[in-house]
Amino acid sequence: MKKYLIGLVLLSLVLSVFVGFNSVSFGQKKYNESPMLAELVKQGKLPPVEERLPKDPYIVGPGELVSEDNYFKVGKYGGTLRLAQGEPNFDPHLFIGNNEPLLWAPSGFDFDKGIRGNILKGFKISGDYKTFTFYLREGLKWSDGYPVTTEDVQFAYEDVLLNDKLTPIFPAWLRDGGRPDGKPMKLEIIDKYTFRIKFTEPYGSFPAMLAISQWRGYTTLLKPKHYLKQFHIKYTPIEKLRPLLKELGYEKDEWWNLFTYKDVDNWEMCRPEAIGFPVLYAWRLVKAEKGVLIYERNPYYFKVDIAGNQLPYIDKIEDVVVPDFQMLMMKGLMGELDYLGERSSMRDLPVIKEKEEAGNYTVVIPKMHRTPTTFYLNLTYNDPVWRRVVRDIRFRRALNLAINRKEMIEKFYLGFASLPKEIPGEYDPKEANRLLDSMGLNKRDSEGWRLGPDGKRFVIPFEVAGHSVEHLPMTELLAEYWKKIGIYTTVKKVEPSLWSQRNAANELKATTLWCHETIWRSLGWDDFLPSNFWGPLWATWMSTQGKAGEEPPPEVKKLYQLWNQAIKIPVGTPQSKKIMDELYSHLRRNVFWFTAAGDSYYPTFFSKKLGNVPAGGKWDGLGISLMYSMEQWYFKE
Repeated sequence: MKKYLIGLVLLSLVLSVFVGFNSVSFGQKKYNESPMLAELVKQGKLPPVEERLPKDPYIVGPGELVSEDNYFKVGKYGGTLRLAQGEPNFDPHLFIGNNEPLLWAPSGFDFDKGIRGNILKGFKISGDYKTFTFYLREGLKWSDGYPVTTEDVQFAYEDVLLNDKLTPIFPAWLRDGGRPDGKPMKLEIIDKYTFRIKFTEPYGSFPAMLAISQWRGYTTLLKPKHYLKQFHIKYTPIEKLRPLLKELGYEKDEWWNLFTYKDVDNWEMCRPEAIGFPVLYAWRLVKAEKGVLIYERNPYYFKVDIAGNQLPYIDKIEDVVVPDFQMLMMKGLMGELDYLGERSSMRDLPVIKEKEEAGNYTVVIPKMHRTPTTFYLNLTYNDPVWRRVVRDIRFRRALNLAINRKEMIEKFYLGFASLPKEIPGEYDPKEANRLLDSMGLNKRDSEGWRLGPDGKRFVIPFEVAGHSVEHLPMTELLAEYWKKIGIYTTVKKVEPSLWSQRNAANELKATTLWCHETIWRSLGWDDFLPSNFWGPLWATWMSTQGKAGEEPPPEVKKLYQLWNQAIKIPVGTPQSKKIMDELYSHLRRNVFWFTAAGDSYYPTFFSKKLGNVPAGGKWDGLGISLMYSMEQWYFKE
């Protein structure tokens, strides 16, 4: 009988994942809470925890937030997590750690285990992949205790997304097929906790767009109506809004600017204006002054652990603004931070390991969620000679063969990286020279540099903003490889603002950044498309249906075709994987850009006092997944 009951429970769990549910009630009637909240309950300032949680809270246990979570334990309450951020109004690590999407898959990208509910209790998909029915958690509450209902969804859709003052351009990802030319979604409210989103074309990957893609969070489709309606012209007369408009320096009738200022989305949780804004995150901002941001636990947070303890375990977060990267690193090495994040490269590993014991932290080497460094040639730069050369596939294949990736991986990643999957990784300078000669670049000037079709030295001028500590030195090494096959290559560091301006104006011939190759199969990242530096005019033509930009060649249109096919199919299905495999093959054949490495690793560290984090050494999970599980971190002492 016992085995039979266990089997039924396991079966219900499996079926719940299939239809998109993850919150299976275990008959929990009483929950536990942090002592700091228990004291507020005792004082009558908060209702009991059972009244603050939804009817079916999200239950967190081993492997739920992080697939490779064999270290999960029921944690302890208390403590302040010490972090540091490099910008005054944004910390990427806190942003990920505190962000909450509507849906979720273990580790964010483990679609084989199924996309299930997160803020939403679950969802169902129609057989034609056009209609999606979503279920809110009954009893879910905003951080101020106000109930979350479909009124908040309807407000976000009708009063924000469909208002041309607040949303001049309806988001592409909420259109048919995630395309700019697709028809916008339609919303249907079923009842207080159920709503439907409909498309006119199949959009099977839509749940992935709500789960992890672009780190969106819930704030586009779910907004606290009870709070924001006081700044919306539909609910509040302009006469009442004008004093606020005047105070903030807006024109007397520009209510939409006031609303946008007051509407704090998930990318703005580090803004001082987030204080007092109703949220669904584990921690809410309560204080921001003198370069220090203080977050406290959300009393109405919707997750509990397998023992019925309301999460998060940690009471507070202290995030200090440290704009100098080296100083931030030193604070970490001196033991003043509990988590370093993605702020180091493998070349920093020796010094980090040297101070590991004295710093009372544990070094972990997780996998990066993106390719570390990618080199781009602008195939639509307005120069006929440049275009004639770089659009010849033999030229791109030659440059690719000239890159000694094994040397790059050893030099910059100490061997902790693999060859890329999306382009060939072979090193063959002899074949590279043969290809260049075969396409007519066999003539050289007096210094030995290859001449272009115009008889002048052909130059590849890289302009690099240095968004990563590795970008500039790796580009310099790349330039040396290409010089060895006779291609004169220069590298110039430019200020990020100037780089952005020149990029927007299509004035960059060559540049360096990264792409999210490691997580492409989530379908939310499309940075393999020409919009990502290598063909901006082609991207413009595609996004405007030929009204602007330049028509791309067949091989680029084929890339879009494959992408659009993949979008229609649910992520993680055999059909989706087959299309993505074909897309990868297409990229390998055409070598649209050049990547230094594929999967790579980086060193980071945690305080030894922290629990529910890897114990140390190499960890094959994505580092960003660790950040997404921040609500289950706890202090062991």
